[in-house]
Amino acid sequence: MQLEGCDTVYYEEENDLFRREGSISYSDLKVINSYEITFLVIQFFKSKQNFRYRKHCHPGYEIIIPTAGVYTCLLNEQELSVAVGELLLVQEGDWHQDILHPGTEFTVIAFAINNPEHKDFSDPANANIKWKLFKDKTAAINQKITRSHDKLSSALFKLLNSTGASQNDSSAYYILNGIFNAFFWKLIRWFPEEQLSPMFAKNLKDEAAKLILLKIFEKNIHAKLDVPRIAAGMNMSRSQLTCKCKEIIGESPARAFIRYKLQRAQTYLKDSQFAIKQISDMLGFDDQFHFSKTFKRFYGISPAAYRKKH
Repeated sequence: MQLEGCDTVYYEEENDLFRREGSISYSDLKVINSYEITFLVIQFFKSKQNFRYRKHCHPGYEIIIPTAGVYTCLLNEQELSVAVGELLLVQEGDWHQDILHPGTEFTVIAFAINNPEHKDFSDPANANIKWKLFKDKTAAINQKITRSHDKLSSALFKLLNSTGASQNDSSAYYILNGIFNAFFWKLIRWFPEEQLSPMFAKNLKDEAAKLILLKIFEKNIHAKLDVPRIAAGMNMSRSQLTCKCKEIIGESPARAFIRYKLQRAQTYLKDSQFAIKQISDMLGFDDQFHFSKTFKRFYGISPAAYRKKH
């Protein structure tokens, strides 16, 4: 399974009535991601004369992408030149000063990282810790990279520019937020992993592990799946799989797989006319009684009562 791009089918389902396939869903992403990337604003600059903007400490994140000429700045006291085809990612807390020259044009995209789950608010010493993309003391030059010019990245950047330049109503923000999130997750993988903060690098690895695990669950949702087969699919030992599942999902692999099946059962109960026995058979339970008993153990209500309620 590819972890980037949109060409890999994630969801597959087939029965006597229809075949359906599609991409990873919002609910899956809420399980995978413990943080959110929020687009703030996109701005376009064209320098008319030599000019130094005031030195300032960044309250958030910015991506600076030259579109004409060479963009120059001081970043944490180091002078950088960023050419067309490159980009600079300025981190929260960085000291930054633009050094502009006539004819230089560049796009600035501001965004925030919302990541409350990684702060231990029970410890007052951790209450104001800033969550960062790069390791501490990362050299400013390492926050500059050459842009990948694959079709998807190029198309996303063009969409950001064209949509941002013509935004004239509130709906444009939601469009830009979606486009930017796709662009961000492409570009962050252009940076070498060793330059990313340990927390962010770990989260990228955990996301990859969760995606592979969910793919295994989806592929076997109509059947039974034991822990050894899950471990083989994850290329882990049983003990490694158990530890990793508890770390990234919070429960055992067997229980996580049952929960995954029951979440699909909830969808069928709400949005389809399948009989409860059909749903039980489709999801690989021993029989309807086993399905109903398991559903009630997880949700405190029988499948029939759940369907009536919803």
